[in-house]
Amino acid sequence: MKIYQKSPADFSKLFFPVNISHLSIKNRIALAPMDVGMINPDGSLTERVVDYYEERARGGAGLIITQFASVVDDQRMDSPGIFSGRQVCGLNYLAETVQEYGARIFLQIAHHGGRAVKSITGLQPVAPSAVSTPLYEDTPRELSQREIEELVEKFTQAAKRAKIAGFDGVEIHGAHTYLIGQFISPHTNRREDEYGRDFEGRMRFPAEIVREIKKECGRVFPVGFKFSAYEHLKGGVELELAKKIAQHMEKIGVDYLHVASTTYELDGYRYSDVSPLYAPPGEVIGLAARIKSEVSVPVIAGGGVVDPFYVEQVLEERKVDLIALGRALLADPYWPLKVEEGRIEEIIPCVRCNRCHKRLFYGQEVRCTVNPSLGKERKYYISQTDRAKKVMVIGGGPAGLEAALTLDKRGHKVTLHEKNKRLGGNMIPSSVPFFKKDVKRLLNYYLGKIEKSGVELRLEKEADVSTIVEENPEVVVLATGSEHVIPWIPGLKREALYTAVEVLDNQGKPELGERVIVLGAGLVGCEIAWHLSLQGKKVKLFDELSLSEILQDEHSTNRFYLLHSLKEQGISILESRKILKVEDKQTIFKKNDGSEESYPFDSLIISVGFESRDTLLQQLRESEFKGKVYKIGDCLEPKDFYHAIQEGAKVGREIC
Repeated sequence: MKIYQKSPADFSKLFFPVNISHLSIKNRIALAPMDVGMINPDGSLTERVVDYYEERARGGAGLIITQFASVVDDQRMDSPGIFSGRQVCGLNYLAETVQEYGARIFLQIAHHGGRAVKSITGLQPVAPSAVSTPLYEDTPRELSQREIEELVEKFTQAAKRAKIAGFDGVEIHGAHTYLIGQFISPHTNRREDEYGRDFEGRMRFPAEIVREIKKECGRVFPVGFKFSAYEHLKGGVELELAKKIAQHMEKIGVDYLHVASTTYELDGYRYSDVSPLYAPPGEVIGLAARIKSEVSVPVIAGGGVVDPFYVEQVLEERKVDLIALGRALLADPYWPLKVEEGRIEEIIPCVRCNRCHKRLFYGQEVRCTVNPSLGKERKYYISQTDRAKKVMVIGGGPAGLEAALTLDKRGHKVTLHEKNKRLGGNMIPSSVPFFKKDVKRLLNYYLGKIEKSGVELRLEKEADVSTIVEENPEVVVLATGSEHVIPWIPGLKREALYTAVEVLDNQGKPELGERVIVLGAGLVGCEIAWHLSLQGKKVKLFDELSLSEILQDEHSTNRFYLLHSLKEQGISILESRKILKVEDKQTIFKKNDGSEESYPFDSLIISVGFESRDTLLQQLRESEFKGKVYKIGDCLEPKDFYHAIQEGAKVGREIC
C-alpha cells in the first residue's frame, strides 16, 4: 500500500490565492456546479441543500459554484429558482452559511431551453430553433425576438437577486447544451435573424445578458461564463470555434471562463453530460489549456479529476487557474483540507462510477458509492456511544470494513475476522484491470484507515460458530460476502473452468490459453473480457440477453464507453445464446431461433452472477449464541460497492 507523506508546501500552487475581478479566492479549488436534487417543488432550497454546500465549504473549497438556478418558473425542471424575490431570503441563508468558512460563493444561473421536458413542465420547450436533435426529448418551439429580449431581462434580474442575497458573483451557464449553449452552437441555432445566421448573431444572446448584468450589478460584481469547448455533436462547437467564443466573451466583459466538454455521444441518439468511468481524466483540462492561451481572464476546468498530484501539476503548468472538483468533493468534502494538511492517504477516493449522476437522471436525490453521508450530512453525524460494546465483524470486504471503522470511531471494541490473508473482498479483483485504478485507491484508503484504527484484525482464519461462542461478543456483524454462481454445464471439466474472481485475483495463476470464452455479459463479464483482450487473449463474450438488454443497470455513458471499448478490441458479443454443453473443447450454444452453433475454447470463465454466502447465520441461530446478529453487504444480497458501504455505515451507526 502506498502512503503519501506530503507537506502543504508540496501543493503551493493549489493553495495560492487567486483573484476573480476584484474578489480574492483563498485557493484554487472550486466546487463544480452539480445538481444534487433535494429541492422543494417551488424551487426553494431545503435545509439539506444548505447542509450539503456548508460541508464542502467547511472542507476547505475556496469557491462554491452552486447547481444552476432557473431564471424562469414555467420551463423549470427539478432545479432551484431565482425567478422571484421570494427566493432571496433562502439564498441569503445559503450564501452567509458558506461565507462563514472563508469560501466565496457564486450562483449559477440558467434556462433549460430545448432540454426541458414537456411531460414534466407541461409546456412545449423553447429554443433558438425548432429543430429535432438527439439532445431534445421534445421538438421545441422557436423563441421570438421579443421573448429573447424578455429572457435577457430575466437573466439580469436573476443576477441582481443573487447580489441582493449576498452571493459573491454569478456564473452564466452556457454549456451542456442548455438554452444559452443552444444559441451558441451551430448544431442547435439555425436562425436567420440577428440572433443567429453567423458567429456574431449566435453570440448576441449571451453577450446581451453579460452587458445587462454588468450594467445592473456593477462592473466589479464578478460574472463568469461556462461554455463548451467541444460538443461531440455533428456541426457543434469544436476547439477553434471555442477559442473565438472565449475571446468574444472576454471582450464583452466576463471575469472568468469555465470550460466544459459538453456531451459524450452514447449510441447515436442519446447523450450524457458526464465523463465515463473508464475514460482517463484530463480531456477537459487539455481543452481548457488551449483556451487559456487565448485569453487573459482566469480559466476554470475539471472533468473527472480526483488526484491532488495531478491537480498540482496542472496548476504548475498553467493549464488552468482554478480546478473544478465535482465528484471528488461528493466523495470527500474534506479533500481540500486533507491535501493542505498533507493527509493525502485519508482522502475518500471517488471511484468515478457515476452513481451520483445516474440517480439524478432518474429524478432521485444524489448519493455516493463511497460517501454514505452525502445528502444526509446532518443525519449521518457519527456520535460516540454511551457504552462500548464488544463487536465481532466477520468479513473484510467493503461492507465489513466500513462497519468496523464506523463502530471503532464510535468507541466500540471491534475485532475484524477475514479468512483470507488480505482485506478488501471483491475490491481486490475489481481493482486489477488498468481501467479500475480508482478502485485500487479505494482499497488502499480502507487499508490505511484500518491500520490507523483501533480495530483488532484476525486474518487467515475463518470464523465459525465455535469461534463466535468462544469470544462471546455482544454483537456479531456478518459481512461474509458472496460467491460466483456456477451453472452445471454438461461435459465441462473443472480444469478448464474459472470464475471471474479467480482470474482477476490470479488465484492459482490460471493458464487460460489463447482462446477464452466469457459466459455472462454483465459488468464483471464485460470488464474481464476487455482486461483479457488487452493481454492478447482472443475473447468471445456470450449472454442469454439481447445486446439492447446488456448492462442496462449501468450508467448510460459507462455502458456505451465499455461496449465501444469491447468493439474496438475486436471482442465479439454473441447475444441471445444459451450454453447447452461442451464437447471436445467446443462449446455448444443454442440461439433464439433454435439453431445450434459451436465455438472452440481453451478456457471458459463464468460470470453469470453471485449468490450470498450466509450459512453462518443459520448455524448461529441453531447455536447457543445469544448476542445480536446483523447481516450486511453481499451476505445480505449480492449487489455492488454502493450498497455494501451504505449498509456497513448504517449498521455501524445503529449499534448503540
